[in-house]
Amino acid sequence: MTQLFSLESYNYYLLAAGIITLLAALIPNIFQKKYLTPAIIYLLIGIGIAFAGGKYGNFDIMQHTNAIRHISEFVLIIALTNAGLKIKKPFSWQTWKYSFRLLLITMPLTIIGAAYLGWWLLSLAPAAAVLFGALISPTDPVLASELQTSRPSKKDLSKIRLGLTSEAGLNDGLAFPFTYFAIYLAKNGLDYSQWIGEWFYIEVLYKIAAGTIIGFLAGWFLYKLIFKITDESHHSNISRGILSLAITLLPYGLTELLGGYGFIAVFIAACTFSNQEDQIQHMDTLHDFTEEIERIFVAFLFIFVGIYVYVSINELLDLMIIATALTVLLFIRPLSGWIALYKTDLSTFEKFALSFYGIRGVGSLFYMMYAFDKVTFPNAYELIHVTTVIIVLSVFMHGILAASMQKKLV
Repeated sequence: MTQLFSLESYNYYLLAAGIITLLAALIPNIFQKKYLTPAIIYLLIGIGIAFAGGKYGNFDIMQHTNAIRHISEFVLIIALTNAGLKIKKPFSWQTWKYSFRLLLITMPLTIIGAAYLGWWLLSLAPAAAVLFGALISPTDPVLASELQTSRPSKKDLSKIRLGLTSEAGLNDGLAFPFTYFAIYLAKNGLDYSQWIGEWFYIEVLYKIAAGTIIGFLAGWFLYKLIFKITDESHHSNISRGILSLAITLLPYGLTELLGGYGFIAVFIAACTFSNQEDQIQHMDTLHDFTEEIERIFVAFLFIFVGIYVYVSINELLDLMIIATALTVLLFIRPLSGWIALYKTDLSTFEKFALSFYGIRGVGSLFYMMYAFDKVTFPNAYELIHVTTVIIVLSVFMHGILAASMQKKLV
């Protein structure tokens, strides 16, 4: 007798992927301007799946570091392209006057404060403590999109939106040197005199410079190739989806092959490509495509995080872990931001918003998995637990406040 119903697991995965993709299309529109952001909904869905399924008791995240790393990596580079396309005047000092302070002052202070906190409260080994500081230091370009500046063609005068977009665009790449500092520390020990020179010249100077230069050249070349060399009558026939992926993957892949920081290259390439007012209508369609791809992968990733939260709830509810997470989110990042912005012309509310809204998310997952793939870290599970709690608390805390914050942004 012919079997009508296919029980292959592959088909179940396809069905699940289709459902999650549908959710990624519907949820951002349903909950637009509500107090529940899409990431919150995806987390709750993941928790509900784990509660209903009950088959995840032996799940070990350390067995899946490579998969989590690559998924989070792809989400980040798409989000960085999206952020770069949004910035109206990427090479104007007015665009960067506040975010440079956040990058040069807030980020290092956050790393130092979080590293000390991890060592003091969680008894992390020095290498693990430094990695903890590095991985929670960037403002996430994925989850911070709720308060980022508007699509390319729409005028947006908000200093807060512009500051968060430009900060999130660069500090994911700038967290890499500090992550490598933790990797060197784990590999070579506390005698930094043996490796500090190599770290500084390679991981800081060369890789940042390579990402910046390749990103600029790639963005300039792609713009000239698409809009200057090809006939203007053919511009409307160019697939915006294919072009968006080219702007993302070409600079990223080339930079990584040459040993630079691909995150920096992707953001700089998108900024360079979009720095043309005469093609603003095309930038909108590129932005819209990258945003759609970003939404799909965010849904997958945070449903997975929700599942992990449910199956690891006993470890995550540790008092010291919760205290560490709350201190990072409510004290270390806001205070570091306030110090950086203290003598600026921003209002008290603007300083508070830029200081407080340093949401943690996909970038933290990526850097943690990246470091774990490079070297064995002490306290790996403690790092996973505290990072998960920080992400979850940040998603809820910053997400719930996003709707009320948007009403005050000017």
